[in-house]
Amino acid sequence: MVEYQRLLATVSRMTGLGTGEARAAAEATITTLAHSLDDDTRKVLLDAVPTELRDDFPIEGVHRPGEQTDFVRRVALLERRPPEQARYRAQAVLTALVEQEPELLDRLHVPDDLRDLVRDAGAGGGITGPTGHTARLTDDEVRRELSRLPDWSGDSGGLSRTLALPPENLDRVLNRLDALRRARGRGPEVRRDGDTAVLTVRTRAVGGVTGLDVDLAHQVDDAIQEAGAGMA
Repeated sequence: MVEYQRLLATVSRMTGLGTGEARAAAEATITTLAHSLDDDTRKVLLDAVPTELRDDFPIEGVHRPGEQTDFVRRVALLERRPPEQARYRAQAVLTALVEQEPELLDRLHVPDDLRDLVRDAGAGGGITGPTGHTARLTDDEVRRELSRLPDWSGDSGGLSRTLALPPENLDRVLNRLDALRRARGRGPEVRRDGDTAVLTVRTRAVGGVTGLDVDLAHQVDDAIQEAGAGMA
């Protein structure tokens, strides 16, 4: 049986997500996988995965087999994330499952189209790139992500957001971003000049933007919104 804490730790290691978000990714991916199976193979899956990851969404009585694109779209709907992020997270979850139960996908008769989500996690794309680090996004992928990050600009080399606020309010926001860095282990680069701060996200190890940085940009937006709730 797949171990709950080990699964979340593996997903967190591959994606940089905190435990809560790793669990959300695992729940959405496992639920979508269960929905893709018939009753007999679904039981095999549910017997193999931790009960903590199959209680929040209805699973029984749903059978929606489909191709990889449909699978990612359903994960995205459950996670309320863009498809590019949902695919990246689903890859991590499926790879973590196979790491603990190498024969699980065979027992589930998962089609090759979905198995590619695991194979894509190897060198050259998916979870890790040729150097073993998270893969750098292409220019097209970055443009798609920027369409969902209206306050950010940039390219595959880095994403930036500029804040111009009264000093006390800017202090409040930057303090919240410091808390984000401590909680997540990652934070944006900050360049401050008076009442203006430029926030930049990128992964130095690959010299550009990865899926981790896109997640971080969304987390920064959430932190800024939370900090702004108490501003005059």
